[in-house]
Amino acid sequence: MNNVISLVNSSQPEISEHDNWHLVDAIENSEAIWPKSMLVIPFKEWLESPETYATDPKAFWLDNETDVHLVEPWLDKIELIALNFPKFTDGRAYTQAVELRTQLRWRGELRAFGDVLRDQLTHMHRCGFNSFAVREDKDILDAMKGLNGISTRYSGSAIEPEPLFRRRAVI
Repeated sequence: MNNVISLVNSSQPEISEHDNWHLVDAIENSEAIWPKSMLVIPFKEWLESPETYATDPKAFWLDNETDVHLVEPWLDKIELIALNFPKFTDGRAYTQAVELRTQLRWRGELRAFGDVLRDQLTHMHRCGFNSFAVREDKDILDAMKGLNGISTRYSGSAIEPEPLFRRRAVI
């Protein structure tokens, strides 16, 4: 994937210069030359016919209609889950991210892809995303500014469950 911002190995956003993950539309469209271990395959399709894929997958992508609880049996084997934002106004992937982080306690790389824009990044991060495949027609350096806009967050979130008043030291 191109135009990827990552918070996986640091609390500061960084551009992933050499992101090796390759998102495939369908399992049969995966390129023979691409390392199978770096494919982000469609979970729904894989679930219907896992035998079409030779090895255990390391990454899935989920459309926003998929119940994330279906992925639970594979969470200990998966390195990355990518959640789709098919359009800016469709926020179901936010809910999926919160469920993966809070209910299923998954700690791997959670990537937003699709119609991902600067204005969404702070909220995506608060919901549990730690990498973002920004739309290719957008400037990635400008998009990174979307993660630095809010310095103090008052409410709880998937990354910081305690609201500010609970985080403050009692005098």
